[in-house]
Amino acid sequence: MKKALLLVIVVLYCVNSFAQSANLDREAFHVSYVKLPKDPVLDDSRRTYSININGISIRGFSKVKSPGALDIKYLFLETIVSDVKIKKTKHEEKDDDGNVVSVTYTYNAISEFSSKATINLVNAITNQSYQKKFSSSTEYSSSSFNSYFKAERHYARNKYEIRSNHRSKHKSRIKATIKSYLNTRYGYVPHNKKGDFLWILSSKKHPEFQKNHEAYKQVKAIFTKMKYNEPIDKITKELEPVIAYFKNVIPRYKGTKRKIRKVKYASYYNLAKIYYYLDMPEKVKENAQKLIDNDYDKSDGKAFLRNANYLANSLEVNKMKSRHMKVVTEDISNMVEEEEKSPQLNINKNTNFESNKAYLITQKNDTVLVAINTSDIATIGYGIKTIQYDNNKTPIGSRVKKAKDCKELLFVNGIHFKKIKFKESSVKPEYVNLEQATLEGATDKLCKVLFESDKISLYQFNNKEFVIVPAGSEKGKSTSGMSFVFGFKKNLAKLAKECPAVAKRAKEYKNSEESLLQFCNDLTNCKAVESGE
Repeated sequence: MKKALLLVIVVLYCVNSFAQSANLDREAFHVSYVKLPKDPVLDDSRRTYSININGISIRGFSKVKSPGALDIKYLFLETIVSDVKIKKTKHEEKDDDGNVVSVTYTYNAISEFSSKATINLVNAITNQSYQKKFSSSTEYSSSSFNSYFKAERHYARNKYEIRSNHRSKHKSRIKATIKSYLNTRYGYVPHNKKGDFLWILSSKKHPEFQKNHEAYKQVKAIFTKMKYNEPIDKITKELEPVIAYFKNVIPRYKGTKRKIRKVKYASYYNLAKIYYYLDMPEKVKENAQKLIDNDYDKSDGKAFLRNANYLANSLEVNKMKSRHMKVVTEDISNMVEEEEKSPQLNINKNTNFESNKAYLITQKNDTVLVAINTSDIATIGYGIKTIQYDNNKTPIGSRVKKAKDCKELLFVNGIHFKKIKFKESSVKPEYVNLEQATLEGATDKLCKVLFESDKISLYQFNNKEFVIVPAGSEKGKSTSGMSFVFGFKKNLAKLAKECPAVAKRAKEYKNSEESLLQFCNDLTNCKAVESGE
């Protein structure tokens, strides 16, 4: 009985040992080649492109002054901000018995930012053109505050800087996405891959172990010599003995048992992988089908079939027999403008304009994209001076849109102006010939938006004068006016009469942007101020 039991144990051990001997390990190697484009320019002498932004290149192409064979116009459209939300988080402190001994709350300001951009591409070789849209989104979450009011005030005070930071991130991400898109479609991108592998026997007990590892070492050493910009004829020749070895392994292992199919699987897999990097898609297909028929892992066979078909099609589209070629990428455009700088528009020898794009909403509710000189932004108030272009997109002069004919002006960088009716105290600038403003009474003027809520709004006129507009009022009040300055505390208390807690604090505020913003925040969040949060 003991002898029989011992015999069974020995048999089971031998079977298990043989099964383990067919285990496989991934063994890595390095290859180098050129990723071919989906929409190639076959004549390498015509591989040129032009683009109105720096930081985007197409591999294998020369960047030239407009127009190139591929002429690309980039436009960053807008950054949209969602309504800010204040997230309330409950924190419980428990004793050793699990009983809640204290409860506190923290508050975070949260907002979503999303930006859009487009490229318009004209292909002079195919006489085709198209527009492609791109976007990027991020979420902002402030640090934690111990009151709702503090979290909301933090966001209100910093919203323009927060928006600018997210806008900058979006621009970088979108540029990277555009670069990737253009290179996938048109570029010849050198690619060095270190993470691919062969399946090699891992157990020293298997009779093929030694030769399997010798074959892998040869493959690794030979592929290390591969360069994307050099022919692979010599490499193909050097790999012939290795290919012959993996082919010869297969007929030596007959049968359909799983461990037998596993050994065959490794050889078929390795052959398909080697042929793939030797740019032999038909040989890849042949071994891919054998992987499927072997029925150890059909999914790998199907994956190799897809890759082989893609490779064959790519070589055919590019009219090439190999993915190894010289790639020349250069910039001969002498383009010096950076994306964040506004392009200079020369109207004549003595006048330079730096333009800023903005969306103008007219009194008739028409929305128009306009360009405005940087030097004119500070004096927007009585009217807007916009740059005009001829049919060839050459700047030829400027046109003034009067404030009374405008409703809003939103710059793509987030600066926002609105038409507000009030009586100003500052001196009218002489930057452009407009109708004389009626200084004795309230008139329509464009003011920069600083704060808006359902209780009160704060604007800035002429880059220095602050204007307060109470809820429900059709007119604003300049905080620089004589009556407001001499009764500053009383005027603030009167504006805050519906919120006694803020009215009592009137003496704490000053006639400055920061302090007026705090007043508006306090009044808007009256309940929080009253509760002492």
